[in-house]
Amino acid sequence: MSLGGWNKMRNSLLTTERKWTLAAMGSSLVGIGLARLAFDPLQAALVESDWFTDGAAAYLADANLIGYVLGALVAKWLAQRVPTIMLLRIMMIAVSLSFLLCFSESMPFMWFFFWRFVSGLAGGVIMVVASPTVLAYIAPERRGVIGQMSLYGLALGVLVAGTLVPLLLKQGPTTVWLGVGGICLLITALTWRLWPPSPKAPDAKTPKTKAPRAAYRLWLEYGLVAVGVVTHMVFLVPYLEQNLQMASSVAAQFFLVYAAGALTGPFVFAYLTHRLGIHSTQRIAMPILLAANAAMLLLSFSYFGVGLSCFLAGLCLPGIISIFLGLSQELAQGDPNKHRAIWGTATVVFAVTQAGVGYVTAFTLTNFGVAYQELFAAATVSVVLAIVVDLLPRRKHHQDLVPATPSTS
Repeated sequence: MSLGGWNKMRNSLLTTERKWTLAAMGSSLVGIGLARLAFDPLQAALVESDWFTDGAAAYLADANLIGYVLGALVAKWLAQRVPTIMLLRIMMIAVSLSFLLCFSESMPFMWFFFWRFVSGLAGGVIMVVASPTVLAYIAPERRGVIGQMSLYGLALGVLVAGTLVPLLLKQGPTTVWLGVGGICLLITALTWRLWPPSPKAPDAKTPKTKAPRAAYRLWLEYGLVAVGVVTHMVFLVPYLEQNLQMASSVAAQFFLVYAAGALTGPFVFAYLTHRLGIHSTQRIAMPILLAANAAMLLLSFSYFGVGLSCFLAGLCLPGIISIFLGLSQELAQGDPNKHRAIWGTATVVFAVTQAGVGYVTAFTLTNFGVAYQELFAAATVSVVLAIVVDLLPRRKHHQDLVPATPSTS
């Protein structure tokens, strides 16, 4: 095939909408899937290879989470001062450097801490800015589906954490730092020209608008659901190894089942969103997440029960997040600046919830010997509460129903 024919075929396959979706997907893979999830298996290897003690490695994970919360908090402020596409490219480069510049164990601890913090901050900014920027250009009837696919990078990150990183670890932590950093840089380059045209940054002195009352309900539900999502995402392997006495190799296989669910989830929920609408899809997704946590409690005596729980939880990981992204878009009524504000707060709620669950779990395990099974019980109750909140009658307020003027700023 001639070069001209190849370019013609590529352009016909990559429609404008697909280009923008791939750009958002690539940013979520770099900023969340790799910057956060790929570090989990590396953290244990850094201790085993005597790069750091257990405590020091935990501080590196904390640095990323602290940076993520701060990034979500300052994302709107940055987007008001820097063109959003330029901002996203800078953040993706920052994540790439955070891996590439930590390849040597001779570096001081604060060097690693700084770059893990930078990777978290960049991830927080990407999570808040990327999808709303793309969705602002998408037709309203397509936003639910595109929102699901724009966060597919989270699912790919789970897969990389469960497959590629363990393979790279056979050559040592240095190979992981360089390998993951190289992947981030490659994705940044491939998506560089796929973003929509960068709008002019809005006036930094734009007066603050009060969040609609429905946003507070959304944030509460998202925080409750986050507990159900985080339990599998963070504590699956320790639970299988310690509570169920599984070998590390067996626990790793179940993590791959979780990854398979995560890879399937966006397609399932994109289809449901297209067919049923985002609210009906939400009311399907939350009971699935509830079943995932309940199955870990009730059916963990069998491999089938554990596998079912892992797959359902993985199915909900990107799907649930994408659903709440769509709900925040709906509340913003087409205003991308308002969307970034609502979604930014939701992202902070999720990150703080994850940190809270982690710290409470560590505290109870250390001081009271509470097992991970109690954590899954708490997650089950939390999702039940989210379902209850969602079913409460909704009051419509005039100020929440006034259509916002679409903006591309």
